Parts: sequence; C-alpha cells; structure tokens
Amino acid sequence: MPGTPPIPSAAHSTSSPVTRPAIEAERRGYYRDTAPLATQSLQEVLQAHFHREFRPQDIWNTLVNTRTYAGRELHDLCEAACPNGPLFLEMVTLLMLPEADRSLDRLSDAGVFLIPTRDLSPSLDASALLRSDKGLMFWLQYAATPTGYLNLFDASDIFGEPDDENTARIDKALQVMVACGRDRTDARPSSMTRTLPDNPLVHLCSQIAPQWLRRLLEIGASPNQTNRHGMPLTVIAMRAQALRLHCAGEDPLHPHVSLRQLARLLRHYGGDLMQPNRHGAPAGVMLAMLGLCGAVEALLLAGADPNAPDRHGNTFMHHLGIIARARDTAAKRDNANLALYSIAVAARHHGDLTRRNLAGHTPLSWMPDAQGTPPPISPEFIDAVRRTALRRIGGPAL
Repeated sequence: MPGTPPIPSAAHSTSSPVTRPAIEAERRGYYRDTAPLATQSLQEVLQAHFHREFRPQDIWNTLVNTRTYAGRELHDLCEAACPNGPLFLEMVTLLMLPEADRSLDRLSDAGVFLIPTRDLSPSLDASALLRSDKGLMFWLQYAATPTGYLNLFDASDIFGEPDDENTARIDKALQVMVACGRDRTDARPSSMTRTLPDNPLVHLCSQIAPQWLRRLLEIGASPNQTNRHGMPLTVIAMRAQALRLHCAGEDPLHPHVSLRQLARLLRHYGGDLMQPNRHGAPAGVMLAMLGLCGAVEALLLAGADPNAPDRHGNTFMHHLGIIARARDTAAKRDNANLALYSIAVAARHHGDLTRRNLAGHTPLSWMPDAQGTPPPISPEFIDAVRRTALRRIGGPAL
C-alpha cells in the first residue's frame, strides 16, 4: 500500500547479526590459557582478577591451591597470622568479592578487626582502603601478626632519597593498622583480646620514625597509649627525643625547642603530659629520674599541670618531695638531687609546694631543710645534677 514501509527482508534487516569472530573473541576472554596463573605472584593474580582477565573460577582455583605461587604466598601470610586457623579460606573469599561487597561485618567475621568494632571509628577513607585489595595486603603484611608492624619503618625515608612510593606505602599501612586496631593490641586475628604490646606502634614510631608521629596521631592513634609495662607514650617519646639530642651534644638540663614541640604535639592530640605509669608515678617524675630534666621542663612549658592531683591528692610536687627526702644511699642521693632540681624548675611554672594531699601532707613537709620556699639552686648544685643526669642517660631502656 502507498505510504506503508515494506517489511524488511533478511537482506535488509536493521539489526547487526553477531558474527562468529565476535563470539570467538568473547570466548577467548574467558577461556584463555590459565597456565600462567600458577607462576604469578599474589599481586599479579589480584590485578588479573581486578581487570577480569580470567574467569572468577580460575582466580579462585589459583588462590585456593597452595601449589601455585600466589596460593602459597597467601597461605603463608595467613598461617603466620593464624596457624591452622580459618583465615586462609576467609581471605580467599574476601579477595574474590567485589570491593563494594566487602562490608565491615564481613571483615570482622574474617578476623580483620583485632579489637571489638564498637571501640573503633575508622574514617571513610580508612574503611575504603581496608576493603580494597591493597588494604587487605597491607593488613596481611603489617597488621595480621602481632609483630608485623615492626618491619614497617625501614629507614629508607630517612637515609635514602625522597621516595613518593615508599612514603605512600607507609602512610597507607599506618591507616590500615589504626583502622583495624593493631596499634592497641598484640592479639591475633579473631581472638579479640586487649593484650597490650611490649612496644606499641605509636611508641615504636616515636622511637625510630619520629617524622611519622604527627601523621599517626592525626589518623587516630592514642597519645595516651601505654605499653605492656604501663609506660605512657609521653615518657617513651620524650625520652627518645632527649636521647637524640644528647647524641647531638645537647645539655640534658636544657628544654630544647624540639622537646617543647613534641610536648605540644602530644597535648594537641589529647595527650596527658603528666600521665602516670601503672605504679602512679607521673610522666614528669619518670623523666626526672632518668636524668632528662630538660624534657621535664619542656612538658611544663607545653602546659603540663604540676598541681594536678591523683586519687590520693598527690601532685607532681608531692611525688618529687617524697623522692627528695630519701638520702641514705648514693643512688637515693642522686635521685634526691634530680628531684630537688625538678622541684625548683616546677616552682617557676606555678608548682605549689604548700598544697595538701588527702592525708594532709604538703610537698614541702617532705623535703630536707624545709624553709617554705623552693630549694636554692647554686652553680655547684647544677653541675652535680648535670653529672648525675649524664650517668642516668646511659641507663637501661624502658
């Protein structure tokens, strides 16, 4: 009929038929030779999975088979973290999932979070990193075992040429470790115990990689972290910096600018600059007994309160006053001199010698020859304190 378009014949069809070459190309994408997978590294296999170079079943078979290079690599990492445990299969399952499907609950079930998730608050960026292939590899390498993080700082960022790739590696690894709780426990995956490490991540950082301490605190590490022996970060970090200054020839009685900056950094992120150890001794007292009187003054200059009472009403000044009283041995006399010097320094920063504790005692009442004023500091006394400090600096590590 006029105006009616003709019915198209097969020769005039408007659709494009699927040709045999197109079908073969599609098949080759899924049925390519899988033999190379057996010799590829774990990272290479994960990259192939990400780019869909092989069927998911081929990737699964490669990862779960411990006779392949990638499977053995993954198995060894998981066995180091959780011997004879389910972590290997849990990790294979996680790695096969799309990143969007790796929920925090799935990560928790696999043992990625080392402390209860209610105690963690990872940022969105940290959570996204932890769910990624790269984040899970960082977790296996540095966070899965209780001592893996000890290998993070290799000093290449200090002694070598600036390396953006290495800097990015350390930064991402720190984010992963804080996000999963490795900075707070030495527990193995799935155990959920809160056993403190001998040398927590933030302590280690302050000792051997102080240039990363600010970043570690920024992403959520605790400035009040204690180690298994009850020693707070303030003591560990200030001592480490004071020893570096001593090696550079600085006076241990001088509150060097770097000590003041470190104390302000800890306080800025919520650190208690007079945090006590497990026996109740304030951080400033411990530093004083180590001979690091310059570090003590740096804490005071940064805002540490010498009059903050503990549960017994004892202040920093009370603790020093008790030490200053005991002089029956040479070691105690050295302690007393360090305490008297620190009392004099603290008195210049509003330390109160007349404040009473709950038992009614004042710091002044415990000191020898109490006159109602801070003890006099003569040049001879300062020289004696400096000699004692230099002897103490060579003492055992905390």
